[in-house]
Amino acid sequence: MPVPTELITSNASMVGLFTLLITLSVSLAKVIEFLIKKALPKKKILSEDEFDKIKDIYALVETIVKKTEDDGVNLEEQHGWVEEMYKQHSKVDADGIPLWYVPRSFIETQKEIVTILQNISSQMDKSTYVLDSLLKHMEEVERTVRACESCTKSKR
Repeated sequence: MPVPTELITSNASMVGLFTLLITLSVSLAKVIEFLIKKALPKKKILSEDEFDKIKDIYALVETIVKKTEDDGVNLEEQHGWVEEMYKQHSKVDADGIPLWYVPRSFIETQKEIVTILQNISSQMDKSTYVLDSLLKHMEEVERTVRACESCTKSKR
């Protein structure tokens, strides 16, 4: 059963929406990263413990940014795959039947075609054998006719 184009279109729209959300997440993470860098004092006013906590938060934000960027790249690849699949599945033949659709009866039809081709091959083998036999007999008849012709010429 062909997939309704509305369903495929809505899935493609969802991928676009997810791409937008990932992009916004990356942007927000970059803003947070910038604000944390600005918040870090140039001179060490914080205690060692506070400074270590801020460094841990910064490392966590860097990890989140990296993961979000990686997810964004993967999502873009998936978006391309979905678009390509949509293009392939939306192609139809002259009758309007999707090109990727293969009816269940196709396997049975292939089996019938193979059986017919095997029968044709068998009949061709038999015909070849009969033609070879005829050719040999015709060569024998031709030799006999030549022998008879040479006999009648010598009698004259």
